[in-house]
Amino acid sequence: MPQRPLQARDAVTARPKQPDAAFRAAVRFRTADETDVPAVVPMINAAYLRESHLLPGPRIDPDRLLAELRQPDTQLILAETGGVLAGSVRLITRDDRAYFGLLATDPALQGRGLASMLIDHVERKARDAGFDALYLQCVKELGLPPFYASLGYSVITEIPGVTDWGALRPWTKVEMKKALA
Repeated sequence: MPQRPLQARDAVTARPKQPDAAFRAAVRFRTADETDVPAVVPMINAAYLRESHLLPGPRIDPDRLLAELRQPDTQLILAETGGVLAGSVRLITRDDRAYFGLLATDPALQGRGLASMLIDHVERKARDAGFDALYLQCVKELGLPPFYASLGYSVITEIPGVTDWGALRPWTKVEMKKALA
């Protein structure tokens, strides 16, 4: 399978976008349930197409998402605008740590600040649940650490040469942490 280099349009900006007031007011958050899976899976997979040169295949499938939703320590938070799915983020509270991941926004809405809103929302949920920090893991080669650093996350480990998730070539796993005040 040929490797597709990241295109300029795929670049992750190191400075998060600030959503305009009307967009911010239109976004509603809720916790996903099993009935959301048919809509959520294609949105997540479309959002993760930019990783296809490194991590092949769909990012998630219905069975795996259903299994995750059934875990007592996992929540999938949905963002909706006008009752239509706009994005999602997973929150896992396990082993005295809170993690977020599987952050996805509908490609048609990318660049409007929705990812920052989802992260802000999941940070509040973790803080309200009594966690003093939030962790994430990301792929360095996709340019993600500077984006998360701009939101207050610090690198705590970097592991080069990772071949997890059926990677087409080795990548660097970066774990980051943010203290929640």
